[in-house]
Amino acid sequence: MSSIKKALLQSPVPFLVAKRFRGKINVQKPRKPHFERQLLLDISKPFYGPPKNSLPDIELCTNKSTRFAKREIDNPFERILAKECLDWFNTSKMVVFLHVNSISMEDKTPIFAALKKNDMHLRTYGKKIVSMATKGTRYEVINQLFTSHQNVIFGQPENAAKMFKILRKTPQLVVMGGIIQDKLLSKNDLVEYSKLPSLDVVRSQLCSVLQSAGSCLVGQLNQNQQMLVSHLEKHIEIQNKPTDNASTSTESES
Repeated sequence: MSSIKKALLQSPVPFLVAKRFRGKINVQKPRKPHFERQLLLDISKPFYGPPKNSLPDIELCTNKSTRFAKREIDNPFERILAKECLDWFNTSKMVVFLHVNSISMEDKTPIFAALKKNDMHLRTYGKKIVSMATKGTRYEVINQLFTSHQNVIFGQPENAAKMFKILRKTPQLVVMGGIIQDKLLSKNDLVEYSKLPSLDVVRSQLCSVLQSAGSCLVGQLNQNQQMLVSHLEKHIEIQNKPTDNASTSTESES
């Protein structure tokens, strides 16, 4: 009976056996799908909002009205401060933005006095005031530097070296950047600018260079003429020598 079952129920042995390449599938780190398949998965991925237990009560209220919305209040004092800030920007050729770390007013007062003594003014403005002042002007890009109340130094470019010398005493005031002659500069550019000589010194150097170039040009133009004159004088001197010798010989014979 067993021999009959083996003869009738024997399964055929295939000549070709399929085997998975590189072993088993890694379920924990599956293979990244093809681009089109990944695109389809991303499009069909469901989106669930935040859970209701994490939302405030005002968001869950179905009868909420616009009276709870934040309204902008027109403050005349803020407009006055914004106008003052814009006047400082327009009248100052050097504007330096500072990042203020923790510092007491007792330590800040000497810096304020030293800057005031050197014709520089330290002012503090908030982000809202600066945005109101610079809206629609060429200074609008500086709003990115303001996150809260920032300190700003207004002055003239020739006082840049004095400003860095004064701020060296207070590491709590960190220079972020500045505007000089309507050009936005980084801190490194401001340091390099402060090391440049003053405008009067540069003008004197330019005058000396121009004067030396002019004198050099005049000398080069007169050089050929002077050489010609010297050669002619030498030639005349050589021609007059035989006559002098002849006259001396006749005098000796007599």
